[in-house]
Amino acid sequence: MTQTSQHTYVSLPARLRLAGDVALHLLEAVAIPLGVFYGVVIAFGLNAALLAALGWAYLAVAVRLVRRSRPPMLLLAATAMSTVKVAITFAADSATAYFLQPTVMTGLFALALLCTWGWERPLIQRLAHDFCPLPDPVLASAPVKRFFQRLSVLWGAVLLVNTGATLALLLTMSTTWSVPLATVASVPAFAVGVLVSYKWFLRSLLDAHCSLRWG
Repeated sequence: MTQTSQHTYVSLPARLRLAGDVALHLLEAVAIPLGVFYGVVIAFGLNAALLAALGWAYLAVAVRLVRRSRPPMLLLAATAMSTVKVAITFAADSATAYFLQPTVMTGLFALALLCTWGWERPLIQRLAHDFCPLPDPVLASAPVKRFFQRLSVLWGAVLLVNTGATLALLLTMSTTWSVPLATVASVPAFAVGVLVSYKWFLRSLLDAHCSLRWG
């Protein structure tokens, strides 16, 4: 962060580097465990696949701790949700319970975003810090604080709508069709949410007398 007599300039990594960091976080916390699950379920069945995916999550966290680096909030949240999903699936002894849980977890996460909107550091701000850390003086400004509060409400609402639509599809259609259809149907809402979030972010920086510099 640099400052002049009139303006504060917030420097972020180059767009390509930032996109790469986001992709790596998503790969570690979402894509790899999903790939492990579907790879193992074909050969060894549901129970082995659940344990394999959960094992990857714990291994990823353990590697971070051994290296004395803080595990990303996304990885910790994904690991916690995977633990609950596996426990419920084993207790219910039902594959249907497993496929319903991600949707339920999404709804609970949406509620967590809404419940923490008024905190000094809302949950969504903690998640954003893993991808796009901002300087403390910028985070302390009133416009940026309002930005994260509004962001909590926006994404809480988007995820709740997505949860309702997905549940409706899962309960009225076969898993073969409902899962991919729900994924496709969620894209427009997520795209709008990302665009609105970016516009709000730029506006909040402007209101805080800050400008954004990439790279």
